Amino acid sequence: MSLQKKGFTNKIKIHPSQTKEKLLQYGFTNYNPERLYFCRMLDKDISFNLSIDINTLEILEIDILDEDFLQPYDYQSSIIRGNPSKMEIRIFKAVNKLLTQLQEDGVIIGFTEGMYV
Repeated sequence: MSLQKKGFTNKIKIHPSQTKEKLLQYGFTNYNPERLYFCRMLDKDISFNLSIDINTLEILEIDILDEDFLQPYDYQSSIIRGNPSKMEIRIFKAVNKLLTQLQEDGVIIGFTEGMYV
């Protein structure tokens, strides 16, 4: 497992062929002029969030958030401990599906199914 100091894997990167314009067309937003932002709901109150530096296209944050409590949702720690709930398994599958789709669409590289995010 290779983690950056902020917690997410440093193996996932934006595909080198991507540009700000392509990412905006894909569905990223730039309400914050310094970042591109991508968000998808994974469950009724759990979201996937990806923030990218608008100038370097470097990933700044990958977060899975519990929107009810505005806190990170650490579904992976329960999976690692071997006692995940049905919801944690559902979120694990949803994150893997979304990251696989982002990779297949040429948005990211370096994702391997099941990796710690």
